[in-house]
Amino acid sequence: MIKFVTRYRLQFILMCMVLVIYVLTMLYIIMGGLKDHLFKADLIVVLGTKVEMDGKPSQGLQARLDEAIHVYQQGFAPCILVSGGKGKEGYSEPRVMADYLMAHGIPKQVISEDEEGFNTRATARNTVQYMRDHHLKSVIIVTQYFHIPRTRLAFKDEGIQEIGQASPLYTSWRDFFSVPREMLGYPAYLFHLK
Repeated sequence: MIKFVTRYRLQFILMCMVLVIYVLTMLYIIMGGLKDHLFKADLIVVLGTKVEMDGKPSQGLQARLDEAIHVYQQGFAPCILVSGGKGKEGYSEPRVMADYLMAHGIPKQVISEDEEGFNTRATARNTVQYMRDHHLKSVIIVTQYFHIPRTRLAFKDEGIQEIGQASPLYTSWRDFFSVPREMLGYPAYLFHLK
């Protein structure tokens, strides 16, 4: 009987510890992305996300692009790199993003496209190469708040030290799935499992 109670207590304590770690990690992810950190940088990088079936940016992607426009118009960086891949909808995310930016007054010559940014780590690697090729040192990443900590981690892993951040004031029902997904994604990036 005593062994059973002791084992039960130990399981309870372990479950409580896991729950505390989970909650603290979730708070770190959420809080780490909610506050913008802007400074004069060399480049704005907008990470891609879903394009609608009609070829227009999804609401989440549009919110990211609008935030990038705002950061650019405030003079925080002179150029924008849009990064993504080709989604199941059949559209190039970077092409759709560049078209949206140009339609909203961003000059074509300040926009570059990364067609191989099929995930966060690929975007970080490609951005580093782009920055080396153009002798750039600092970047402002633009993505959803819950994605910021993992994106910063990926960029630091690639050797970028000067990283600013901006996230749009946009939330959706998908956040209920996206935030917990980052609970797996962030540790996977932190421990280089992915």
